[in-house]
Amino acid sequence: MDDEELGAGKTCFIISPIGSRLAPIGTQERTRYEESIVMWEEVFEPACSVFGLSPVRADRISEPGDITDQVFEYLRDADIVIADLSYANPNVMYELGLRHSRDAITVQLGEHGRLPFDISTIRTIQFIRSAGGRIAARDELIAALRAALTGRASPVRATSIFSSDSSPAAPTLSEDVARSIASPDDEEGPGEPGFLEVLAEGEEAITHVTPVLRDLLSVIQEMGAIAQDAQVGMPTTFAGRLQVARRIAAEFAPLSSRFETGANEFYDDVSRMDLMVEYIFGRLRDGEEDPDEAAPFVSMIESLVQSSDEAAVGIAQFRTGTDSLRRMSRDLEPISRTLAAASSRVLEGMGKISGWRELIDQLRPPADGDDVD
Repeated sequence: MDDEELGAGKTCFIISPIGSRLAPIGTQERTRYEESIVMWEEVFEPACSVFGLSPVRADRISEPGDITDQVFEYLRDADIVIADLSYANPNVMYELGLRHSRDAITVQLGEHGRLPFDISTIRTIQFIRSAGGRIAARDELIAALRAALTGRASPVRATSIFSSDSSPAAPTLSEDVARSIASPDDEEGPGEPGFLEVLAEGEEAITHVTPVLRDLLSVIQEMGAIAQDAQVGMPTTFAGRLQVARRIAAEFAPLSSRFETGANEFYDDVSRMDLMVEYIFGRLRDGEEDPDEAAPFVSMIESLVQSSDEAAVGIAQFRTGTDSLRRMSRDLEPISRTLAAASSRVLEGMGKISGWRELIDQLRPPADGDDVD
């Protein structure tokens, strides 16, 4: 049977982090929304079209945060469910749990490094959020759907148990009780990272984040130069202008991939630094750290906050400018979406950095005259 016949007449329900299209640019909710659009257009819809599947988006039948009766019905009745587990979104995780109670095809995928640890034993396609990473995710998703539609996929253990009339021998009640009341110290395996891991990773991120940000700004300058050069001798005919737009798209493509990679690295660096900053400032606040010894670190963080706030203005303007690319040409639309989502990721990281100013202010002594009667 041909691929396009395997999914004919079947419905595929997509559950993923939705975010909000009405949220301010640079916020986490707006970034999630834009990422969901890119994933739909570059991964989910193309993969479904290979098999003639009719895909349904959860955000088209419910608002963010809502789980409607219609969603429950799709989780129960859809021939296939594809779940994007990136960021361990609570709604997605709950909906996935409901779906696992059905003996039906369910395919999971998620961004590498942003998956909940407790689904690691379940077959999950992992991808990098970049242009090449999404292509790889699409191809892996196509292979997973082909295997499932031809009966070559194995159900997850939870589905096997829920759909079976019998279950394997369970531990005795006394064994369950003993494990439930056991001290956490008796448990084996690695725990949360200690303060040395937090400090070491934060230290590494500090040395890495500045050149990454510098490269991001360099990409913006390079794109600006390309756009300026294109204005020189711009053809008067629309056909001629279309050719210019296509040339710009070809020159922007590698730069947009570079910007996207840098944006992800910047956000990861800031996230690691954020843990370190919270830890050190917490110790300063509690009097567990010598203020004099920590003064160079505080000064460095203050300088980074100022530099980040200044750079955020340019990134926000660049983010707004990407909308004009989307309207110019079909060739520029995917580049525009990539740049918009990456810019939002950078602004989200800069929002974290800006939040450090409050921690700095908490350490400042009261200004002269504050306590004067």
